[in-house]
Amino acid sequence: MKHVINIKTAELSVTHNDNIIKTGSVGSCVVIALYDQTAGVGGLAHAMLPAKEDAVIDDETAPAKYVDQAINNLIEGIKKIGGKQENLIAKIVGGASMFKKLTDNEHGIGYLNTSSAKNYLASLGIPLASEDTGGSSGKIVEFDLENGVLSVYTRL
Repeated sequence: MKHVINIKTAELSVTHNDNIIKTGSVGSCVVIALYDQTAGVGGLAHAMLPAKEDAVIDDETAPAKYVDQAINNLIEGIKKIGGKQENLIAKIVGGASMFKKLTDNEHGIGYLNTSSAKNYLASLGIPLASEDTGGSSGKIVEFDLENGVLSVYTRL
């Protein structure tokens, strides 16, 4: 039986092929999954804000608070357990516009989070294999490290 690792907002987990990483309450946040199929290792991060460089207050207790920080920490963790950056593929989920009256799709935090993730992954040469982003509904995400499948459940 597989072990399920639950992470919350601003958290991440890196593990090997007999585990599932799960997170919920994914709205405007962006969830980033990185996977090295060759080594059977990967990780999942639930990031809330686009970039650490824009932070007014730095919070070192939240390893995945910012998209860029989350991706860097995932890569480092994956390398420590036998993965290689050049083998990684990425999948992202989230970036919803949860409060349409406050922001539109092109300027809200959800859009900024997904744009930040895509741009940062591209700058590192990590291909984006798939995404489920935008919309206005919350999601639950499960990442099965045995096969690299990312399952997304929508909350209406």
